[in-house]
Amino acid sequence: MSMNAFSRLRPRNAGDDSGASVTETAVAVLVAAGVITAVANMSLSDEFNDGVREMVCLIEGPECDGETWTAHDRPAVPKEADFNLTGAWSGEVEGTGDAATAIAFALQQKGDRYLLGANGPDLWDCSSLVQAAWRTAGVSIPRTTWTQIKALDPVDDHQFQPGDLLFFHTLSYQPPPSHVGMYIGNGRMVHAGDPVQEVTLNAYWMSIYEGAGRPPQD
Repeated sequence: MSMNAFSRLRPRNAGDDSGASVTETAVAVLVAAGVITAVANMSLSDEFNDGVREMVCLIEGPECDGETWTAHDRPAVPKEADFNLTGAWSGEVEGTGDAATAIAFALQQKGDRYLLGANGPDLWDCSSLVQAAWRTAGVSIPRTTWTQIKALDPVDDHQFQPGDLLFFHTLSYQPPPSHVGMYIGNGRMVHAGDPVQEVTLNAYWMSIYEGAGRPPQD
């Protein structure tokens, strides 16, 4: 409401402004309530997920037919999801496993939706997908990208092997790495975009590459 509008609410007697004060207070309360309601209804995870979805579709034209993701294209959200950032394991790396088993698990999830903090079985975020894949292969790794890259043996000079975890800095407002995928060979990886999908490690991905880690393999 403009100042002119407020002035029209004031009584003609400038010495008695109690009516205007009550009106202005009521208007201010209504405006504040509207702002609070709008903020309360905003979901940080929704904004994050939409950002990941748009980023993936913009850079992976063939998967999205050159268009950004649209609401009617999104797979349905499962009714239930194990939502947290802890998962089944958050400690040190334990065990050894077969990369082919981990890759097969990750590829079986293609088409599943992305949701920050989800741990499957039909809804994933990037780090929970690779954690579950390697857990299926017999290796326990930490839950988040930041703990994963610190815990795994580093891979030097882009000498990737199938099963390696590749880390990226996709979000400027978070400390790197903010995203992870699993190398599957032939210059491609599987990752929890939205949906879980295979992508080529093109110039975009390598421009935001932060490093790679190798889970213990048999």
